[in-house]
Amino acid sequence: MFLNKQSTQANNDLKDYSLNDYLEQTKNFKSSFKEFDVKQVYGFNIIDESVSCEVGYKARSGEYFIQYIANQGVKEIVYVQPRRGFAGISLSWLCKKYNLNLTLVMPSSKEISDHQALCIELGAKPLFARIAAMPNANSLAKKYAKATNSYYVPLGLNHPLVIAGGVRCVYDYFKNRVKPNTIWSVISTGVLTRTLQIALPDTKFRAVAVARNIQQGELGRSDFYSYHKPFNSKSDLIPLGFNSEDSYDAKGWDYMVKHGKKGDWFFNVAGNANKPTIDKKTINSYRDWNDLKDFL
Repeated sequence: MFLNKQSTQANNDLKDYSLNDYLEQTKNFKSSFKEFDVKQVYGFNIIDESVSCEVGYKARSGEYFIQYIANQGVKEIVYVQPRRGFAGISLSWLCKKYNLNLTLVMPSSKEISDHQALCIELGAKPLFARIAAMPNANSLAKKYAKATNSYYVPLGLNHPLVIAGGVRCVYDYFKNRVKPNTIWSVISTGVLTRTLQIALPDTKFRAVAVARNIQQGELGRSDFYSYHKPFNSKSDLIPLGFNSEDSYDAKGWDYMVKHGKKGDWFFNVAGNANKPTIDKKTINSYRDWNDLKDFL
C-alpha cells in the first residue's frame, strides 16, 4: 500500500546534530506534562500518550519549540491541517497555552472534520482552499506566512526544535530505566521514530506506514512495514486495553500483535479525539477552484 523509498539507514535529524547536541540545546527545558504513562497489555509494553498527554505526543514534543519561538518574539504560526491529524490539534492547544496566534490552512470541503473542528474550537483561525494535493496547501501556507511575517511550520511538525523537545523527554524518561529492546510505532512524516532513534541509540525500531510513502532519511534505521489499508480506513484490530486512534496508531498495534514478540514496546501517540462541541455546519468551508479569498 505504502512504499519505502529510503535506500539507507540515514536519519535526517542526525545530519547536523548528535544526541549530545540535542541534550545540550534542551538542558534547561522542563516539560509541563507528567511522565509517560506505561502499561502492559497482552504481554506488550505501551507508552500511552492518550493518558499522559492531553492532546497527544505532538504537544509534548512541540512544547520546547513553542516556548523557544515565543521567546524569540514570534506572534503567529501557520500550519496545514488535513482532515485527520493530531499535529494541528496539539499546535492549537500549545498556542492557546502560550498565547500565540495560530492560522491553519485547511483543504476545502462541504463540512469540516472533527479534527479540524477541534482546532477551531481551541482558537485556531482556519483558511480554506480547494487543493489537488497537500503540497499545494503547504505552498499556500508558506506564502501566507511570508506575507504576514508569521512562522511557517512543516507538515507533521517536522522541525529540529520539535525533534529536540521529543529527544529530551524520551531520554529523561529512560535515563535511569531499562531501555526497551524493540519499539513499534506508526510512521507518516517519521518525526516520532527518528526522535526515538536518537534518544535510544541501542533500541531496535519497527515503523508501520499508514498515510504516505516514506522518503529518503525519514525512516532512519527502523524496519519498515506498510499497512494494508488506506489512511482513512480503520484498523483491523482495535485495542481494548487502551485508547488508540482507530485509523492511525491502532494500525501499528495491529501489526505488532501479528508480527512482534512479547515484551516489545508500542508508542501510542494519541487516543481517539474528543468530539467537538461547535456545530460544524456553522463553518463555511467550501471553496471553488482558484477561490483564494481567505488569503487576501
